[in-house]
Amino acid sequence: MKFNIPVGVNILSPLSFKRPKNFLDAVQTFCDLLPDMLPEKWGWVEPLNQGFDVHNLQKLVHANGVCETFDWLRKKQPKAEGSFRVRRHSKSLEVRDSHARIEFTVELGQIAQDLLITYLKQSSIRSKADFSLVDALVEPYKGFAVESRSAPYGDCFMVVTHLLRHWLPDVFWGTVFGPAYVRFFGKENLLTAPAYTVEELGPEMVYVQLTEKITDAAENYPEVQACRQRFKEHFHNNAFFMSGKGYDYLEKTPVGDVFAVPNFELIPD
Repeated sequence: MKFNIPVGVNILSPLSFKRPKNFLDAVQTFCDLLPDMLPEKWGWVEPLNQGFDVHNLQKLVHANGVCETFDWLRKKQPKAEGSFRVRRHSKSLEVRDSHARIEFTVELGQIAQDLLITYLKQSSIRSKADFSLVDALVEPYKGFAVESRSAPYGDCFMVVTHLLRHWLPDVFWGTVFGPAYVRFFGKENLLTAPAYTVEELGPEMVYVQLTEKITDAAENYPEVQACRQRFKEHFHNNAFFMSGKGYDYLEKTPVGDVFAVPNFELIPD
C-alpha cells in the first residue's frame, strides 16, 4: 500500500505472543484505543482475504491453541496496514530469538496525534516493550533511515530485534525506552535528556517526544533533526547509529564491536 507520508508505529515486546492471552490482549488493546483504524482484512498468509471481526478475536488463534503472525490491511480511510508478529525462534547463536512485534503504517494526518501517542504508551506498558517508536517517514530522512535500517526499504519503519543487537538506529519523534534501554542508558540520564516531553511510564520505561507535533517532521524537518542531535549528544556512548559506520549485520559480525548495545532479556513462552 502506498502512503504519501507514512507514519509508522513499531513496538518490540519481550513476550513471545505465542500464547493467546498475551496475543489477544495486544490485538484488543489496538482495537480499543484505535477504533477508527480497525482492520478490514487479515490473514496468516497472502492474500489477506479474511474479514476482521472485532467481536470474535478468538478466530485469530489457530485450532491448536497457538498464535501465529498475521498481517492486516484497511483500504478505506484512514488507510493503514500492519501486522502482529510472534517471536521468531532460532537455533543460531548469531541470530537468536526475536521480540514479538506490533507494527503498522498510516497516512500522516489521518489519525489524531494524541490517539497514536496514547496507543504507543499503553501498548508498550501492556506488552512490557523494550523499545517502541512512532514517527513520520519524510523524504529528507529516508536516506538515513535506509542506511541505519530503521526503514530498510524506504517505505515504512521496520525496526527488528537483530538490528537492535547491532545498533540503535536513532531516537524517533516518539520513542519508548523499555527495561533493556533504561538499564543501558540509566533512568536518570533518560529523564534529564533534552526533549519536548520526557515522561516516566513505569519503573523501567520512559517515553520521549522530540517536538510538540508529529507534523513537524514534514513542516520543520531541520528543527526535528536538531532535537534528535541534542538528545543523542546527551549520552556519552556510541549506542546510536552513525552514518558511514554501518556494516552488513546479516553476516557473522561480532555484536557490540562497533556500537554499544544492551542485553535483551526475552520472556520465555
